[in-house]
Amino acid sequence: MRDDNDPLIVRRSERSDGLVVARQAPPASTASCSATYLAPAGSAYDPPSRVGLAIMTNHLVTSGAGSRDRVTLARDLDRLGATLQAHCHPESAEVTVWGPAEVLSTLLSILADVVLRPRFRGEDLERVRRQLFERQMRELSQPESRAEREMLRAVFPTGHPYRETGAGTHTSVSRIDRNDLIRFHRDHFTASGAQVVVTSPRSGPAILSEVNRRFRDFERETSPPMPTLPPTRRVSATPHRIDMPGRSQVEILLGGASIPRDAPEFAGAFLANEVLGGRPLLSRLFQRVREAHGLAYHASSELEAMRWGGLWMAQAGTGPERIARVLPILSSELERIRSERVGSGELDEIRESAIGEIPLGVETTSGAHDLAVEVTYFGLAPDFFRRWPATLRSVTPKEIQRSAEVAMDSSVACTVIAGPSRSPRASQ
Repeated sequence: MRDDNDPLIVRRSERSDGLVVARQAPPASTASCSATYLAPAGSAYDPPSRVGLAIMTNHLVTSGAGSRDRVTLARDLDRLGATLQAHCHPESAEVTVWGPAEVLSTLLSILADVVLRPRFRGEDLERVRRQLFERQMRELSQPESRAEREMLRAVFPTGHPYRETGAGTHTSVSRIDRNDLIRFHRDHFTASGAQVVVTSPRSGPAILSEVNRRFRDFERETSPPMPTLPPTRRVSATPHRIDMPGRSQVEILLGGASIPRDAPEFAGAFLANEVLGGRPLLSRLFQRVREAHGLAYHASSELEAMRWGGLWMAQAGTGPERIARVLPILSSELERIRSERVGSGELDEIRESAIGEIPLGVETTSGAHDLAVEVTYFGLAPDFFRRWPATLRSVTPKEIQRSAEVAMDSSVACTVIAGPSRSPRASQ
């Protein structure tokens, strides 16, 4: 397959204003396209008194832009057979449009309107504000989200960009007005520091020409300064217990600060996490906690390596009467991945399962596009995912162990238990 037709190759160029434009070929059997704008507009950039501003801004840009109000925009997308979505992460915000390949020019025009000319109408602001209030309530009332919220606050010091979920408080979100949105959009939906990623059968030069025509007149070209990164600290080994009466499930979470995406230990840490709990059905946590003993509703682990740093979590959802049995298993499996080498048979099974996801990922435009966004955002090599299988196969058990020691460092981690202290039946 020629490189310009291979969805595992992502070519990019940088404009004079700093905007990076990337092009990826779609899977051969598909007839759709996708485009994403990534902005340095994540929740880490929220002003301390306006936490929630990044999320609100990101979701409001898709609520009417240019000549279209929210209803007209929705109707036009429906007529085209297209979708428009927005997501806000700690470091960045992204807006993605997807639809038939033959209407790419129209979709890029809509995406450019959303990015450059949002309306920020009052009725839309109040609607999104109410949605954010509801998210805050869920974060406080659901054991899984509450455990993650408390873990972030225990691990990361005040002022760290990963400390908050981004949803803010009722007070901080209530303060946000239209002028705040306009300023945040102006300062963070920029050219420099941003990327436009397009998955389309059109050639790279054609995509670049189209993007150059649509994405002009940014109010501010320069990207905002990166937030400061206070050093992580040692965390108390005593579990944080959040009693949540009336709930039936307890969430047990062990987690802490981890490595950035460009760390030399990433490949080894990726495999360590897959062995521990990242690989459905095959991982140690799933097999031991759920399958062998039937102690949990779910058991898994996650490694989130970002640009500035990272986060790892191992968690299980169980009943309050099983905490004393589940927690030691989570702790012992974490210690084992950090202190013992993975056996060759187990490693081969997990590794080949992970490698097998790559061809599955490029069977659809959306799956392939996700890979292109990852390559572009992290500045990876154009053929990164073509070479990723060989990279994983070259990692030794010794390297996996050492990487786990670094990426899952217990000294900057904590344990959180969120849920009822006793089962609802026992309290009756």
